[in-house]
Amino acid sequence: MKSILLCRSAFTSKHFTFLNIPHPVYKAAMALLICLFFSVLAFAQQQTGTVKGTITLANGNTAPLVSVTLTGVKATKTDESGNYVLTTIPAGIYTLTVKHIGLVSQNRQINVKANETITADFVLREDNETLKEVVITSGYNKFAKKETDGVAKLPLKNLENPQVYNVVPKDLLQDQVIISYNDVLKNVTGVSQGLVNGSNSFYMRGFSNQSLLRNGVQDNKDNSLEVANIESIEVLKGPSATLFGNSLTSFGGLINRVTKKPFGTFKGEVSYTIGGYDLSRITADINTPLDKEKGLLLRTNIAYHDEGNYMDAGFTRRLFIAPSLLYQVTDRLSISLDAEIYQQKSNDFHRLFPENSFTQTNPKTLDLNWKRYYQGNDLTESKPSVSLIAEVNYKLSDRWKSQTILSQTKHSSDGYRVWNEIHGDSVNRNIRYSNSNYNTIEAQQNFTGDFRIGNHRNRLVIGLDYYTNRANENFLIAYPFDKVKLIGKDPEYTNISKQTVDATLAQLSPIRNISSQSTYSAYFSDVFNITSDFMAMVSLRFDNFSSGGSYNVTADTTTGKYNQTNLSPKLGLVYQVIPEKVSLFGNYMNGFTNNGPVIQPDGERSAFKPSNANQWELGFKVDLFDGMLNSTFSYYDIKVKDVIRLDPDRVGFAVQDGGQASKGFEGELIANLTKGFNVVAGYSHNKAYAINTNPDIDGLRQWTGPAETANLWINYAFQKKALKGLSFGIGGNYNSKAYISQSRSTGEFYIPSYTVLNAVTSYENRIFRLSLKLDNLTNEVYWGSYVNQMMPRRFSATVAFKL
Repeated sequence: MKSILLCRSAFTSKHFTFLNIPHPVYKAAMALLICLFFSVLAFAQQQTGTVKGTITLANGNTAPLVSVTLTGVKATKTDESGNYVLTTIPAGIYTLTVKHIGLVSQNRQINVKANETITADFVLREDNETLKEVVITSGYNKFAKKETDGVAKLPLKNLENPQVYNVVPKDLLQDQVIISYNDVLKNVTGVSQGLVNGSNSFYMRGFSNQSLLRNGVQDNKDNSLEVANIESIEVLKGPSATLFGNSLTSFGGLINRVTKKPFGTFKGEVSYTIGGYDLSRITADINTPLDKEKGLLLRTNIAYHDEGNYMDAGFTRRLFIAPSLLYQVTDRLSISLDAEIYQQKSNDFHRLFPENSFTQTNPKTLDLNWKRYYQGNDLTESKPSVSLIAEVNYKLSDRWKSQTILSQTKHSSDGYRVWNEIHGDSVNRNIRYSNSNYNTIEAQQNFTGDFRIGNHRNRLVIGLDYYTNRANENFLIAYPFDKVKLIGKDPEYTNISKQTVDATLAQLSPIRNISSQSTYSAYFSDVFNITSDFMAMVSLRFDNFSSGGSYNVTADTTTGKYNQTNLSPKLGLVYQVIPEKVSLFGNYMNGFTNNGPVIQPDGERSAFKPSNANQWELGFKVDLFDGMLNSTFSYYDIKVKDVIRLDPDRVGFAVQDGGQASKGFEGELIANLTKGFNVVAGYSHNKAYAINTNPDIDGLRQWTGPAETANLWINYAFQKKALKGLSFGIGGNYNSKAYISQSRSTGEFYIPSYTVLNAVTSYENRIFRLSLKLDNLTNEVYWGSYVNQMMPRRFSATVAFKL
């Protein structure tokens, strides 16, 4: 006790003032570090050993998610590379069992000795007798693939991670016959669509969010995201700037797309989808080992998507090519290069903004013709992009690895965007023509260690990150272009075309701006096993942001240059009540946004600090019945401080004392109830409101998504021989009403609550798969948050041939 008191007194808040760490945070961090130090001394003498190894298949491929059991003591599963580790095993003789569906199980007797590590590798072969009976892998919890190193940048299992995250595997995408990226996120608890289909905009925990990461680094582009190259989607909940920065995350969380990777055998699949509203889609996934002996592997995904609209105009055409090359130079060194190449031509998203002068409260009362698109097919926008990721992984030793990543995304937009504003009984049509280019680069270096301090496992990542983007924007804006009647006939409705718009834009002067920004960051995250079942995480990010400002080409002036430095901490505790089965967790996480200087009405330049979001969260995770039941439940409380707002006492002046609150709970259930019967379900409740921003709206929910969401998908695959390969799936989403605007003076406008169901039936064998799908099964009439009616019921059919 005396030693602890001396350690605590040696560090006071004055030692941390130059780092700008909040007093409660430094106290919690110091208490946790002291706890870790003394726990090392307390447990250093335990007589335990470690068992580790790698499991591969007979063809040389890695074997992830293989069950590894030390009889009567502990169990685990292999990671994506086929590795496993069992720590703090009391000295003695045990039976080690490895098993997986479709593979022949193996047993081995091992002798664990104190303070020693035993390596036990296995090579598993296919169980041909089982494979004869199983046409598709339907007799296990195929949707519960949570084990990933990406969410923590460490080899950390779900039950060991104090953060809540969801993983949507490609198995679920295939079962639901998903062709739209927006539909992927409908499987994630608490995530709702932000704008309209294809807009890459979502709400999470009361904050807007975009999907800006691919394989853990930036993929910042403006076109609709393609699903053909997705292996899984990782959604981290809560402020996550500590490991991923603030440019790619929001206070609600982040969305990371994990892409398909090449492997050691030839395999392929070609599919074709046809459906209502002129849907036509072709995809191909071809894996080709170029030189298997030298470890040179190639996988290529291709998609062509052509889709119309249920409205009187509108279409999307997209060509997508995604090659992925892997070169396994040695058993320690691998080099990979991934690319995604888009070419998209489409009409802009349909939008109807209700202005405050509009007296109705929701779209149901508008009595509109929802098939009106308010623009023609010739007002299109082309959005090409090229995204490249080069990655070098090197195994420095048995305990340390190096990962070097370089990512670049270039995209552009050339064409027209239309947005419409409702004013009383009329609609103002506003048009922007843009010919702009964007370039984003990120370079990242990570060193990951998995080592022991005494008998205590320690997992540590130390990283450096450089992020920069540059925008060269050239645009014209007709605000408004014209006005047409909201209800009834109006001959001016069709008087919008490329010819009439170009004639109007030719009379305007172009706006040209060049802007840039860069971020230099360093971070670390450490997970320390106080005991085998009690873990602590301490993480910190140092972030230096530099804005090059915005250069106005016409005026030859640059404004908005500034620099800002911020620290982002993260703390977490996990205790496994039942090892490998039930864990309790708590976390403190931080996110931030940079704020530029403001020129006040009196000419004074006010410099503002970053706005910070701090989250406290408590919950539990379970993984029971050999993985058949996987669940996460949590309660969170997020508070944002230092939000810039208008000063109520001085007209036009800005002050930095506003805030925002968001709190709620989430629950997810992924289960294999019986062989072939799989369920994914989730429910979330969120309360979000502004604090000290404007008396007219403080305490009221604004445009932050619905307060309640629920998702459900049920899939059953028949097991009897006569019906083997046949499966049925049904499910959907519930969203409570979502406010577009709400104030005490002008009232409210909201999107009504809705429930949308989808259904799929499929038949699959070794040669082909046939799927029939009904989107919006009950033909529910519902609206997106841009006040456009969403797609009515649509039938589609997909046939896929396996190579």
